[in-house]
Amino acid sequence: TNQLQTGYHPYVQEIRDIRVSPHFFIARTGQITQFVPTNLRAWHAGDSEFKGREKVNDCSMGIELEGCDTMEFEDQQYSSLGQLVRCLRQAYPKISLENIVGHSDIAPGRKTDPGPCFSWQRFMRELD
Repeated sequence: TNQLQTGYHPYVQEIRDIRVSPHFFIARTGQITQFVPTNLRAWHAGDSEFKGREKVNDCSMGIELEGCDTMEFEDQQYSSLGQLVRCLRQAYPKISLENIVGHSDIAPGRKTDPGPCFSWQRFMRELD
C-alpha cells in the first residue's frame, strides 16, 4: 500500500523505492490476502517477458506463495491456490492453463519462484 514507515528500520530506508505488489498473497496457512484489485496493474513481475510480450505486469495477475525455493509448500496453499485460480478463470474465461506460469518462466535468471519445491502437477490436480 506504499505506506511503509521509512524511519522504522535502516533496511526499510534501502527498499523504499522498490515497487512490489502482487494481486494476491497465499500464506503458509492457506489464507489468501488480496492487495491489488484484479482490474488494476500490480508490480509483481518486474522486468519480464512472456510469449514475445514484454512488461508482463501490464497483462497479468500475480499470485505470491509464502515460501522459498528450498521448502515444500503446504497442503493448504495448494488448496487455496486451486480455489483462487478457479475463481479467476471463471471471472476471466480467457485465462488458459498454458498461460499460468511462474516468475521463473517470465523472468528467468532474475526470479526463481515458485522454485523446485512447487509441484505444478499437484497444482493442476487442484484445478479439477
